[in-house]
Amino acid sequence: MLNALFNIIIMPIIQILEFFFTLFNEITRNCGLAVIGLSIVVTLCTLPLYMVAEQWQEKERNLQERLKPGVKRIKKFFKGDEQYMILSTYYRQNHYHPLMALRSSFSLLIQIPFFIAAYQFLSHLESLKGVSFMFVKDFGSPDGALKLGSFSINVLPIAMTLINCISGALYSKGHGVNEKVQIFGCASVFLLLLYNSPSGLVIYWTMNNVFSLVKNIFYKMKNPRRVLYALLCVIAALFLVFDFTILQDRKTEFKILVAAFSIFLPAAPFAVRWLSYILENTFCGIDTNKKIRFFLFLAPAILLALLAGLQIPSTLMESEPEQYCYVEDYSSPFVFLLATFFQAAGFFLFWPGCFFALFSAKVKKTISVIFPAMAFIALLNTFVFSGTYGPIQPECIFMQPQLFKPTMISFLSNIALGAGIIAAVIFLLNKKPSVLYCCAGIAATALFLNSLRNCTKINAEYIKMEPPSIKSEIEPVYHLSKTGKNVIVIMQDRLLMPFIEPCLEENPDFREKFDGFTFYKNCISFGKLTMIGTPGIFGGYSFTPYEINRRADQTLQEKHNQALLTMPIVFHEAGFSTTVSGLPYENYLEYPIEDMYKGYEYINRAETRGTYSDLWYQQHGIQKTKFLAKSIKRNFIWFSLFKMVPPFLRRSVYHNKYWTAFDSYNDGIPRFIDNYSELDYLPQLMDADSDKDSFIMIDNETVHESILLNYPDYLPSNNEAVNFGTGKYAKDKHFTTMMAVFNTYKVFFDYLKEIGVYDNTRIIIVSDHGASISVPELQDEKDSKLKKSNVVASLLVKDFNSRGPIKEDMTFMTNADTPYLATKGIIENAKNPFTDLPFQIEDKAAFAKIQIANAQSTRIRKQTQFPVPQDEWFTVHDNIFENSNWAPLFTKEKGAGEK
Repeated sequence: MLNALFNIIIMPIIQILEFFFTLFNEITRNCGLAVIGLSIVVTLCTLPLYMVAEQWQEKERNLQERLKPGVKRIKKFFKGDEQYMILSTYYRQNHYHPLMALRSSFSLLIQIPFFIAAYQFLSHLESLKGVSFMFVKDFGSPDGALKLGSFSINVLPIAMTLINCISGALYSKGHGVNEKVQIFGCASVFLLLLYNSPSGLVIYWTMNNVFSLVKNIFYKMKNPRRVLYALLCVIAALFLVFDFTILQDRKTEFKILVAAFSIFLPAAPFAVRWLSYILENTFCGIDTNKKIRFFLFLAPAILLALLAGLQIPSTLMESEPEQYCYVEDYSSPFVFLLATFFQAAGFFLFWPGCFFALFSAKVKKTISVIFPAMAFIALLNTFVFSGTYGPIQPECIFMQPQLFKPTMISFLSNIALGAGIIAAVIFLLNKKPSVLYCCAGIAATALFLNSLRNCTKINAEYIKMEPPSIKSEIEPVYHLSKTGKNVIVIMQDRLLMPFIEPCLEENPDFREKFDGFTFYKNCISFGKLTMIGTPGIFGGYSFTPYEINRRADQTLQEKHNQALLTMPIVFHEAGFSTTVSGLPYENYLEYPIEDMYKGYEYINRAETRGTYSDLWYQQHGIQKTKFLAKSIKRNFIWFSLFKMVPPFLRRSVYHNKYWTAFDSYNDGIPRFIDNYSELDYLPQLMDADSDKDSFIMIDNETVHESILLNYPDYLPSNNEAVNFGTGKYAKDKHFTTMMAVFNTYKVFFDYLKEIGVYDNTRIIIVSDHGASISVPELQDEKDSKLKKSNVVASLLVKDFNSRGPIKEDMTFMTNADTPYLATKGIIENAKNPFTDLPFQIEDKAAFAKIQIANAQSTRIRKQTQFPVPQDEWFTVHDNIFENSNWAPLFTKEKGAGEK
């Protein structure tokens, strides 16, 4: 219950605080100024509430003053029960109840949720730690500005209390003793609460008190409006100077925002007066009808809460429910859905409802006009202009770079339809307002029913899943043969080919430790993401995206499963034991995963990803950061808002993947460790006890979950990386992670030699795709959609009895050569068991058809083809570093005609 109330009341305020702090910090690049700016925003947002509180307090004072003589007489002449009964009758006759005295405490009650939100946000904000501002050395600690020997006195909380007392004294001049006691008592409580708090939080609350003092001074002036307007003009002029001087090197949108704000400030009073006049003289039908006015707010508010809190997040979860099951301490995915719904209820129902209930009829009318338009525009953006952004991580981070630039047609269509909705709302408000809330009610019901359907599907998948196994000790799951042949295939997700040579240069010892390996530098993948790039690795050229699309008689799920099963089947038929681990998109993530292995029970399926993470944390003395669940709870509501706003505003909401928040180094550690630990523990997970030849196939995503690591050890820790090498890519997280991965390989190869199986083991390390990085050798044409670094692949191969420092081979290869390289010399004329296509392909250029389209979610599992536009197919031959060897697969002249 308390958690629900926190999400409804406090969490929306925290989200708003975080948004504005991030905005001000990026504009000013100064955390101190950002905290002050945050205080200004909160003061402005709460000012209307304080104005209502002041009206209530004044009303209470006047009423108390009017009743005072009568109460005094009753208390003088009557005692005990008689006094109580006569006082009750007197209050009732004057339409008063003693509980109404609580109105005088409303200004204090207003502060509580904002104080809790500010405390939660600023007290735990990593970016404030170590930041200095004026005389404050560290925003993340108490100021300790005054030293008396070994004793430190925190000056800021004392200054805050003095300002609070001065403001209270000015405000309560002429008021009763009880009100003064309440004000000064409250100031004392805040002193005790904040004395040892971080300086950033104290400065925030101090500035709140400063602005409260300014507000009280304005109340005492004869012509406060004129003074306020003059002050607004001065502030606007200062902002313009700030915009044209200090902000010259900031983003263009920031400069435009500040300039627009500077222009708006002097015009604001006139704009408010004009809008007030418009409202007074239009929509007259809802002026007197309180019921219609109420439902015009309530129905759209419920619609918005359901859309943001249930429909959008449940649709996302239903696409890949396994990502939200058994996350850290939570087993059920519905924890995240409920948290999001409560936040949405706070954003669209609770806080707007407070404003609606507390304010005048004019404000109620304004809210009743705005909410219907806002609700129907949100529906338009969510369902008509939803957008395609590719696969997404559980915490709502897109897996590929996004531009968020809608086409001109999309932009104009969105504006036109939005304007049409506003015109329709205005028309109905004048003619038939009941139609609006009826339509909103129908839409809200449809959203609820569809969300319920999504939840049913999510629950069905959740029931099928089993909790992940967590082990406190390591037992071998991979078994090699000392006398027979062993083949190990490791798909190292996103192992970047352009970084391999820099890694070898960073640590020359790698050249010797990669003993007998050949680095095939001239190698490509068939797509820029895992879903597209992996089938060829495991199934050979029968399972490149182009060949998959040619076979339209089977679903994508069936074809993907066939690709993953190809090598285990082939090696089993050759007499090998077969073990697989962590294969990508098993059964296209339809649960139970094990269904794809029915009929292939001879395939041993080991689960190592994340299985030993807790043990790894314990052994390495690193505290596990449980960021994922927290990030999902926080970001889901932002993803909903992202979908609900027009496409041209989505870049601002997404905020470079952090959803208006500050990134934290620790955030990436858990996923990194889940993958890194299985590589680090490879020697313990592998023995040489097999009595037959052994085939092992592993997928590892350590590089995909890259984090910055400290030079020269490249070991993860709880501290942010601060030491870097001197190479070109030394500060790139992919590079530092690849160094960590290569360190684990180095230890693993030594272990294989130690147990006497290195020479009779073939090892293939291959990647599914690259990443969007700047590689001079892979020059991209300016007018091409193709980014070559996305589709190059890493391929490192050690054959039987091969020794010597790693060498480079420029033979044209693709990652679909993996099955051939794995079976070469072991299985004669090996071919795919599902298509009969040989693994060895002489004319690779005929199959080198690369798809650069965004990957889809696994919801397309029942489709038969990848939906790829023709202009997103490319081909390459011979040397990938020759720009002229790359070309579009389909010519523009022939449309569908292949080159």
